[in-house]
Amino acid sequence: MSELKFWIFENGIYFLLYLIFVAAGLYVALQFMQAPIKARLYDWNYRLRKAKSSSLRNVTSSSVKKNSALLRHIEILIRATSANKSENQLFSFITVSISLFVFGFLIMLLSLQDFVVALIVGVLISTIPYLLLQIKLRKIRFVMSNEFLNVLQSLTQNYNASHYDMYVALVETQKSIENKALKGLLIRLISDLQISKNEEDLKETILSFVFASGTSWSKRLGNIILKSYIHSENVLNALLVLGKQIEETEEMLEQEKSSAMDTVYNGYITLPVFIASLFLGYYSKGPQNWFHLQFGYKWTLFLFCFSLIGVIFSFIISSIIKRPKNDI
Repeated sequence: MSELKFWIFENGIYFLLYLIFVAAGLYVALQFMQAPIKARLYDWNYRLRKAKSSSLRNVTSSSVKKNSALLRHIEILIRATSANKSENQLFSFITVSISLFVFGFLIMLLSLQDFVVALIVGVLISTIPYLLLQIKLRKIRFVMSNEFLNVLQSLTQNYNASHYDMYVALVETQKSIENKALKGLLIRLISDLQISKNEEDLKETILSFVFASGTSWSKRLGNIILKSYIHSENVLNALLVLGKQIEETEEMLEQEKSSAMDTVYNGYITLPVFIASLFLGYYSKGPQNWFHLQFGYKWTLFLFCFSLIGVIFSFIISSIIKRPKNDI
């Protein structure tokens, strides 16, 4: 065990090659496993649809919803933040998260010989892909909250000009949007509305749009679009009222931005502090080997990994809270 630890922490080039080899192996294994796993998932979905149509439909449906709530949430999150649709996105996300967990767990277990600490570090590392998706989602929501009033005003004008045709109004509205993320969000909404076959499909489409937007305004707009589609109601007055209410929250949003900047700067400053501490340790080491002092002992290695994870999470959290939403 000691020889393995020496090999990992003293021969960095071999460790890097080892990581590349593992990554290549995982990629090749992924390519081989995708087809049978997709077939198995298709079989499970088919059996699930048959179960839902049985006499125990209500009980079965509620059980499935409870068991798949987390996967459902992740699937919606991936769909809301991805530019292109792919059936393998959820599978790829789970594979990457599990690989990060195994990697972090094994490295910490071999280094510290502590199962609990290795488990905690592995779990924290495995959540990084999810947090990155949350950052991307927050960016989309931030853009949506800032541009929502302009989009709503354009939608209202196009809705009135198209003689209360919501689909035509949405198509004309997305043409005038320059932001790629926001434009892609509306294009997905229009595309999903076009292929929706019944009321349930329409509600599912609106739900995805509301989740990506992430504001109470988008929920109300989703309800307005749904009423226009299902009941063919004239929702022009509802759009005008919604636009007026959004205008009244602009000043509150500016105050929230200014009050959150101190916390954001405190989160970002952890990176230069961490780097400065490494340089300070290097120049104060004296005649000793800095690399051996930093990575050759249990607790110094633990403090390094713990600090690095803390810096990563500080950046992620700061990136999230620096973008307040225009919401009620």
